[in-house]
Amino acid sequence: MYVADGNNRIQKFTSNGTFITKWGSFGASDGKFGSPDGIAVDSSGNVYVADSWNSRIQVYTNNGTFITKWGSEGSHDGGFDNPSDVTIDSLGNVYVSDAFNDRIQKFTSNGTFITKWP
Repeated sequence: MYVADGNNRIQKFTSNGTFITKWGSFGASDGKFGSPDGIAVDSSGNVYVADSWNSRIQVYTNNGTFITKWGSEGSHDGGFDNPSDVTIDSLGNVYVSDAFNDRIQKFTSNGTFITKWP
């Protein structure tokens, strides 16, 4: 189980609540967060985090090692204004709730923009 907490970090627990590890701190560089909100885990165990104030998605291994990031501030395709949640379908596509742009965006697992709604 993963939890995004108010200290700009991700914490990982077992299903019975035993603490395993944590990562992150406040900031805009790789591995840091400006209000991490939504979290999703893909079929390989990679952890996708909606980093709201930094207008991006960050991806980590299941133990917190930074893999990649994508997104920038804006309303263009692939841009975000407060991405607040993220989920992954059975094919590995990533869906991001882009809150202040009032839309959902769809990406490949490596961050390539596919489409958006509305």
